[in-house]
Amino acid sequence: MKKTLKSIISLMVVVLMVTVLVGCGTDAKVDTSEKTKFKIGCMPLNEPAVQVISKMMKDKGYEMEVVVFDGNNLPAIALKDGSIDGLMLNHLPWIKTFNELNNSNLVMVKPYMYASIFGIYSSKYDSIDQIPKNATITISNDPDNMQRSLLLLEKVGLIKLGAKKGDFFTTLDVVENTKNIKFSEVETTATASAYKDAAATISFSSVMKNAGIDASSYIADDGESVNFPTGLVVNEGNENTPWAKAIIEVTQTEEFKTKFNDIYQGAYVLFSNL
Repeated sequence: MKKTLKSIISLMVVVLMVTVLVGCGTDAKVDTSEKTKFKIGCMPLNEPAVQVISKMMKDKGYEMEVVVFDGNNLPAIALKDGSIDGLMLNHLPWIKTFNELNNSNLVMVKPYMYASIFGIYSSKYDSIDQIPKNATITISNDPDNMQRSLLLLEKVGLIKLGAKKGDFFTTLDVVENTKNIKFSEVETTATASAYKDAAATISFSSVMKNAGIDASSYIADDGESVNFPTGLVVNEGNENTPWAKAIIEVTQTEEFKTKFNDIYQGAYVLFSNL
Protein backbone atom coordinates (compact mmCIF):
# COMPACT_ATOMS: atom_id res chain seq x y z
CA MET A 1 0.00 0.00 0.00
CA LYS A 2 2.82 2.36 0.96
CA LYS A 3 4.62 1.45 -2.25
CA THR A 4 1.51 2.24 -4.28
CA LEU A 5 1.04 5.57 -2.52
CA LYS A 6 4.69 6.45 -3.11
CA SER A 7 4.31 5.65 -6.82
CA ILE A 8 1.26 7.89 -7.10
CA ILE A 9 3.06 10.78 -5.42
CA SER A 10 6.07 10.32 -7.68
CA LEU A 11 3.83 10.38 -10.76
CA MET A 12 2.13 13.57 -9.59
CA VAL A 13 5.50 15.26 -9.08
CA VAL A 14 6.56 14.30 -12.62
CA VAL A 15 3.32 15.65 -14.08
CA LEU A 16 3.73 18.89 -12.15
CA MET A 17 7.30 19.32 -13.37
CA VAL A 18 6.30 18.72 -16.98
CA THR A 19 3.49 21.26 -16.64
CA VAL A 20 5.87 23.88 -15.26
CA LEU A 21 8.43 23.22 -17.97
CA VAL A 22 5.79 23.47 -20.71
CA GLY A 23 4.52 26.68 -19.17
CA CYS A 24 8.03 28.13 -19.10
CA GLY A 25 8.55 27.07 -22.70
CA THR A 26 5.34 28.82 -23.72
CA ASP A 27 6.37 32.05 -22.00
CA ALA A 28 9.63 32.00 -23.94
CA LYS A 29 7.91 31.81 -27.33
CA VAL A 30 7.38 34.88 -29.51
CA ASP A 31 3.81 36.18 -29.43
CA THR A 32 2.18 35.14 -32.71
CA SER A 33 -1.24 36.65 -32.02
CA GLU A 34 -0.54 39.74 -34.15
CA LYS A 35 -2.15 39.61 -37.59
CA THR A 36 0.09 39.15 -40.59
CA LYS A 37 -2.88 38.43 -42.86
CA PHE A 38 -5.86 40.75 -43.07
CA LYS A 39 -8.58 42.04 -45.41
CA ILE A 40 -9.11 45.62 -46.55
CA GLY A 41 -12.32 46.67 -48.33
CA CYS A 42 -12.69 49.23 -51.11
CA MET A 43 -14.62 49.85 -54.35
CA PRO A 44 -13.50 49.79 -58.00
CA LEU A 45 -12.95 53.57 -58.05
CA ASN A 46 -10.07 53.39 -55.54
CA GLU A 47 -9.01 49.75 -55.90
CA PRO A 48 -5.86 50.56 -57.93
CA ALA A 49 -4.39 52.56 -55.04
CA VAL A 50 -5.34 49.90 -52.50
CA GLN A 51 -3.69 47.25 -54.66
CA VAL A 52 -0.49 49.31 -54.68
CA ILE A 53 -0.57 49.36 -50.89
CA SER A 54 -1.14 45.60 -50.81
CA LYS A 55 1.95 44.97 -52.95
CA MET A 56 4.09 47.28 -50.86
CA MET A 57 2.91 45.61 -47.65
CA LYS A 58 4.47 42.33 -48.81
CA ASP A 59 7.91 43.87 -48.28
CA LYS A 60 6.92 44.39 -44.65
CA GLY A 61 5.93 40.74 -44.22
CA TYR A 62 2.17 41.22 -44.45
CA GLU A 63 -0.42 39.58 -46.66
CA MET A 64 -3.11 42.16 -47.36
CA GLU A 65 -6.14 40.84 -49.23
CA VAL A 66 -8.09 43.48 -51.15
CA VAL A 67 -11.88 42.92 -51.05
CA VAL A 68 -13.78 44.93 -53.67
CA PHE A 69 -17.43 45.85 -52.98
CA ASP A 70 -20.05 47.22 -55.37
CA GLY A 71 -21.83 49.56 -52.95
CA ASN A 72 -20.66 52.69 -51.10
CA ASN A 73 -21.91 51.49 -47.69
CA LEU A 74 -21.04 47.80 -48.00
CA PRO A 75 -17.40 47.96 -46.83
CA ALA A 76 -18.43 49.81 -43.65
CA ILE A 77 -21.11 47.21 -42.92
CA ALA A 78 -18.60 44.40 -43.48
CA LEU A 79 -16.07 46.10 -41.20
CA LYS A 80 -18.65 46.61 -38.46
CA ASP A 81 -19.63 42.93 -38.71
CA GLY A 82 -16.00 41.74 -38.70
CA SER A 83 -15.95 40.30 -42.22
CA ILE A 84 -13.01 42.55 -43.10
CA ASP A 85 -10.33 44.21 -40.97
CA GLY A 86 -10.34 47.67 -42.49
CA LEU A 87 -11.55 49.80 -45.38
CA MET A 88 -10.37 52.63 -47.60
CA LEU A 89 -13.25 54.41 -49.28
CA ASN A 90 -15.57 56.72 -47.34
CA HIS A 91 -14.67 60.21 -46.13
CA LEU A 92 -14.51 61.06 -42.42
CA PRO A 93 -17.90 62.83 -41.97
CA TRP A 94 -19.58 59.85 -43.70
CA ILE A 95 -17.87 57.44 -41.29
CA LYS A 96 -18.98 59.50 -38.28
CA THR A 97 -22.59 59.47 -39.49
CA PHE A 98 -22.40 55.72 -40.15
CA ASN A 99 -21.26 55.21 -36.56
CA GLU A 100 -24.19 57.22 -35.21
CA LEU A 101 -26.76 55.39 -37.33
CA ASN A 102 -25.34 51.89 -36.84
CA ASN A 103 -24.07 51.94 -33.25
CA SER A 104 -20.56 51.19 -34.50
CA ASN A 105 -17.11 52.51 -33.58
CA LEU A 106 -15.19 52.85 -36.81
CA VAL A 107 -12.06 54.99 -36.61
CA MET A 108 -10.06 56.67 -39.37
CA VAL A 109 -6.35 56.33 -38.65
CA LYS A 110 -4.17 59.44 -38.86
CA PRO A 111 -2.50 60.77 -40.90
CA TYR A 112 -5.28 60.82 -43.47
CA MET A 113 -4.44 59.79 -47.04
CA TYR A 114 -6.37 61.72 -49.69
CA ALA A 115 -9.57 63.50 -50.65
CA SER A 116 -11.76 63.79 -53.72
CA ILE A 117 -12.94 67.03 -55.31
CA PHE A 118 -16.71 67.53 -55.03
CA GLY A 119 -18.16 69.38 -57.97
CA ILE A 120 -21.01 70.06 -60.36
CA TYR A 121 -20.58 68.29 -63.70
CA SER A 122 -22.62 68.80 -66.85
CA SER A 123 -22.49 67.39 -70.37
CA LYS A 124 -24.95 70.04 -71.56
CA TYR A 125 -23.85 73.32 -70.01
CA ASP A 126 -20.53 75.11 -69.57
CA SER A 127 -21.50 77.29 -66.63
CA ILE A 128 -23.96 77.48 -63.75
CA ASP A 129 -25.75 80.43 -65.38
CA GLN A 130 -26.65 78.29 -68.39
CA ILE A 131 -28.63 75.76 -66.34
CA PRO A 132 -32.26 76.46 -67.28
CA LYS A 133 -35.47 76.56 -65.30
CA ASN A 134 -37.06 73.23 -64.37
CA ALA A 135 -33.72 71.45 -64.87
CA THR A 136 -32.99 68.21 -63.05
CA ILE A 137 -29.80 67.95 -60.99
CA THR A 138 -28.65 64.61 -59.61
CA ILE A 139 -27.46 64.54 -55.99
CA SER A 140 -26.43 61.86 -53.49
CA ASN A 141 -29.11 60.32 -51.29
CA ASP A 142 -27.04 59.72 -48.13
CA PRO A 143 -27.23 62.41 -45.40
CA ASP A 144 -23.66 63.78 -45.54
CA ASN A 145 -23.33 63.97 -49.30
CA MET A 146 -26.86 65.27 -49.83
CA GLN A 147 -26.15 68.08 -47.40
CA ARG A 148 -22.86 68.82 -49.13
CA SER A 149 -24.64 68.89 -52.51
CA LEU A 150 -27.28 71.32 -51.30
CA LEU A 151 -24.69 73.60 -49.72
CA LEU A 152 -22.83 73.64 -53.04
CA LEU A 153 -26.01 74.54 -54.92
CA GLU A 154 -26.60 77.34 -52.44
CA LYS A 155 -23.01 78.53 -52.85
CA VAL A 156 -23.42 78.89 -56.63
CA GLY A 157 -26.77 80.67 -56.21
CA LEU A 158 -29.22 78.08 -57.54
CA ILE A 159 -31.08 77.60 -54.24
CA LYS A 160 -31.31 79.01 -50.76
CA LEU A 161 -31.57 76.89 -47.62
CA GLY A 162 -33.54 77.71 -44.51
CA ALA A 163 -33.11 76.26 -41.03
CA LYS A 164 -32.35 72.55 -40.73
CA LYS A 165 -35.36 70.45 -39.86
CA GLY A 166 -33.10 67.59 -38.78
CA ASP A 167 -29.42 66.82 -38.28
CA PHE A 168 -28.65 67.39 -41.97
CA PHE A 169 -29.92 69.65 -44.71
CA THR A 170 -32.30 67.86 -47.06
CA THR A 171 -34.34 68.99 -50.06
CA LEU A 172 -37.14 69.81 -47.60
CA ASP A 173 -34.99 72.66 -46.27
CA VAL A 174 -34.87 74.48 -49.62
CA VAL A 175 -36.74 77.77 -49.12
CA GLU A 176 -35.82 79.51 -52.39
CA ASN A 177 -35.58 77.79 -55.76
CA THR A 178 -36.11 80.48 -58.40
CA LYS A 179 -35.29 78.15 -61.30
CA ASN A 180 -37.51 75.39 -59.89
CA ILE A 181 -34.61 72.94 -59.92
CA LYS A 182 -35.68 69.28 -59.63
CA PHE A 183 -33.60 66.89 -57.56
CA SER A 184 -32.86 63.30 -58.50
CA GLU A 185 -31.52 61.46 -55.46
CA VAL A 186 -29.27 58.43 -56.09
CA GLU A 187 -26.55 56.44 -54.36
CA THR A 188 -23.27 58.37 -54.41
CA THR A 189 -21.43 56.08 -56.80
CA ALA A 190 -24.39 56.22 -59.22
CA THR A 191 -24.21 59.99 -59.68
CA ALA A 192 -21.91 59.65 -62.71
CA SER A 193 -24.47 57.53 -64.57
CA ALA A 194 -26.76 60.60 -64.79
CA TYR A 195 -24.07 62.71 -66.43
CA LYS A 196 -25.59 62.64 -69.94
CA ASP A 197 -29.26 62.60 -68.95
CA ALA A 198 -29.62 65.23 -66.22
CA ALA A 199 -28.86 68.91 -66.67
CA ALA A 200 -26.07 68.42 -64.14
CA THR A 201 -24.85 65.96 -61.56
CA ILE A 202 -23.03 66.65 -58.32
CA SER A 203 -20.35 64.08 -57.79
CA PHE A 204 -16.86 63.26 -56.60
CA SER A 205 -14.04 63.65 -59.10
CA SER A 206 -12.99 60.07 -58.32
CA VAL A 207 -16.47 58.73 -59.17
CA MET A 208 -16.47 60.65 -62.45
CA LYS A 209 -13.01 59.41 -63.43
CA ASN A 210 -14.06 55.84 -62.69
CA ALA A 211 -16.94 56.34 -65.14
CA GLY A 212 -14.56 57.54 -67.85
CA ILE A 213 -15.42 61.24 -67.47
CA ASP A 214 -12.81 63.97 -67.16
CA ALA A 215 -12.49 64.48 -63.41
CA SER A 216 -11.37 68.09 -63.85
CA SER A 217 -14.35 69.09 -66.06
CA TYR A 218 -16.57 70.32 -63.23
CA ILE A 219 -18.17 73.73 -63.73
CA ALA A 220 -18.07 74.49 -59.99
CA ASP A 221 -16.70 72.85 -56.84
CA ASP A 222 -17.27 73.43 -53.16
CA GLY A 223 -13.62 73.89 -52.12
CA GLU A 224 -14.24 71.84 -48.99
CA SER A 225 -12.17 68.74 -49.77
CA VAL A 226 -9.84 69.33 -46.83
CA ASN A 227 -12.80 68.73 -44.50
CA PHE A 228 -13.64 65.39 -46.11
CA PRO A 229 -10.50 63.25 -45.81
CA THR A 230 -10.29 59.58 -46.76
CA GLY A 231 -7.94 57.08 -45.14
CA LEU A 232 -7.61 53.71 -43.47
CA VAL A 233 -10.69 52.95 -41.36
CA VAL A 234 -10.64 50.22 -38.69
CA ASN A 235 -12.70 49.18 -35.72
CA GLU A 236 -11.85 51.11 -32.57
CA GLY A 237 -8.96 49.41 -30.80
CA ASN A 238 -7.14 48.43 -33.99
CA GLU A 239 -5.82 51.85 -34.92
CA ASN A 240 -2.50 51.23 -33.11
CA THR A 241 -1.91 47.65 -34.27
CA PRO A 242 1.39 47.02 -36.09
CA TRP A 243 -0.40 46.15 -39.34
CA ALA A 244 -2.42 49.38 -39.31
CA LYS A 245 0.70 51.41 -38.58
CA ALA A 246 2.51 49.60 -41.40
CA ILE A 247 -0.20 50.63 -43.87
CA ILE A 248 0.13 54.25 -42.79
CA GLU A 249 3.91 54.07 -43.16
CA VAL A 250 3.54 52.75 -46.70
CA THR A 251 1.17 55.54 -47.71
CA GLN A 252 3.60 58.20 -46.49
CA THR A 253 6.42 57.04 -48.77
CA GLU A 254 7.40 58.90 -51.92
CA GLU A 255 7.06 55.63 -53.85
CA PHE A 256 3.37 55.35 -52.97
CA LYS A 257 2.65 59.04 -53.57
CA THR A 258 4.23 58.89 -57.02
CA LYS A 259 2.24 55.80 -58.02
CA PHE A 260 -0.94 57.30 -56.56
CA ASN A 261 -0.61 60.50 -58.60
CA ASP A 262 0.22 58.54 -61.75
CA ILE A 263 -2.98 56.51 -61.34
CA TYR A 264 -5.46 59.27 -60.53
CA GLN A 265 -4.05 62.32 -62.32
CA GLY A 266 -5.74 64.71 -59.90
CA ALA A 267 -9.05 62.86 -59.48
CA TYR A 268 -7.89 62.22 -55.93
CA VAL A 269 -5.67 64.72 -54.15
CA LEU A 270 -3.20 63.52 -51.53
CA PHE A 271 -4.21 65.03 -48.22
CA SER A 272 -0.74 66.50 -47.64
CA ASN A 273 -1.28 68.62 -50.77
CA LEU A 274 -4.64 70.08 -49.76
